[in-house]
Amino acid sequence: MKHIMLLGAALVLVLPFPGRAGEESPPAESDRQSCGWSGEIEAGPRLRPLIEERQAKCARIAPYESKFLERQILLFEKAERPPIDQINIFGFYPRIQSIDHRSQWAGGVRFWQPDLGGSRLDLNGSAFWSVQGFQYYEAQAGFLPHRGKAMPSFAHKADDVFELPNVRLDDDVPYMAYGSFGYRWAPQFDYFGAGPDSRPEDRADFRQKDTLAEAVVGYRVLRHLTLSARVGHYRASIGPGEDESLPQIEDVFPPSQVPGLESRPDFVRFGFAGVLDGRDVARNPHRGALLAAQWMRWDHQDGSEFSFDRYAVDGRLYIALGHRQRVLALRTYFSRDEPSDEGGRVPFYLLGFLGSSHTLRAFPSQRFRGEKLLLFQAEYRIEASPTIEVALFVDSGAVAELSDDSLGRFETDGGVGLRFKTHALTAVRADFAWGSEGFKFLFRFSPSF
Repeated sequence: MKHIMLLGAALVLVLPFPGRAGEESPPAESDRQSCGWSGEIEAGPRLRPLIEERQAKCARIAPYESKFLERQILLFEKAERPPIDQINIFGFYPRIQSIDHRSQWAGGVRFWQPDLGGSRLDLNGSAFWSVQGFQYYEAQAGFLPHRGKAMPSFAHKADDVFELPNVRLDDDVPYMAYGSFGYRWAPQFDYFGAGPDSRPEDRADFRQKDTLAEAVVGYRVLRHLTLSARVGHYRASIGPGEDESLPQIEDVFPPSQVPGLESRPDFVRFGFAGVLDGRDVARNPHRGALLAAQWMRWDHQDGSEFSFDRYAVDGRLYIALGHRQRVLALRTYFSRDEPSDEGGRVPFYLLGFLGSSHTLRAFPSQRFRGEKLLLFQAEYRIEASPTIEVALFVDSGAVAELSDDSLGRFETDGGVGLRFKTHALTAVRADFAWGSEGFKFLFRFSPSF
């Protein structure tokens, strides 16, 4: 009998009986069945308290409800929270970003109104100011490339070929046709000299104000191939820089080493570009490849001494190493300027350069300038979660002062990066880079490449 009672008590303890203890009424039949128990249980005075305790516990069972903080953390870990870049007030989107080299962080707004009045006409604009005094304003109107209500991510200036891959394969329509106007005020730009032998101690300061008005057309001729053309007018004003800690250009370099410093910087520019895009996700790729190529003609309006053609190619490859959370990203970038006249030069403020958050990351912005440059980059990216990525990177590049010169020595840097992402893009990037001229920390709101 003792063994039978012990066995009965054990069965009672493991059964999920519903019910409530104390003076509460017995559980309803639906409650008992939901807990896996039905009918009345006959038990003696010893087992009855155990049965009532189990019944009371079962009756209190309810689906788990996560708290507010836990829900936010889960949304962050799963990258399911709506992107913060979609927050807007009547079409005005607040932003923090860098305007240009040396501008640091800048605050401002973007304006975006797609498909006005049910038409295909779109309006886009922005205005930004930085604590260093930089200003940038732009506006576009026409048929802009975009997907749904999402803001366009195209390269409206296209001064650097690396911006071209922002064209997306899944935009609503395969064509674009728009007018664009931009104004930039940069009170502090650096010039170290041109060519591979430029020195950090020769760093000088200048001011650059420029405007660009142009028309752009483009078409996605194949699923992965987009072609575009543009024509416009560019005007620049070069003057003394406002960084009192640095000397002015004319105090460091003779006029022969600063082509275009005393010329009238007024150009008509036009060109063509093509993007062959096979990436799985445009701004957060894990596999695939991309090839972008561009030809741009800069026609100086005060004679042909400073007119030139620029040819640039940007190739990228993304290889998933066994799993899409581990990616090897490779990039090669080449640019060459060819002056129109024999003995002609490219104005110093339009020379291609290495040294930025997208090129040689351990070197100052615009550190190496020249009419020809070559860049190699590699990153090993590891996604710790859908929103957090760690990267190890190496950059190596070289420049030549003149297009016919051979490339100089390659400058190399390396480092580690931390990125915060969504499924669609890299929202924030922090890179820690070391090179022959020291350490540099970069905090940007854009992917490296």
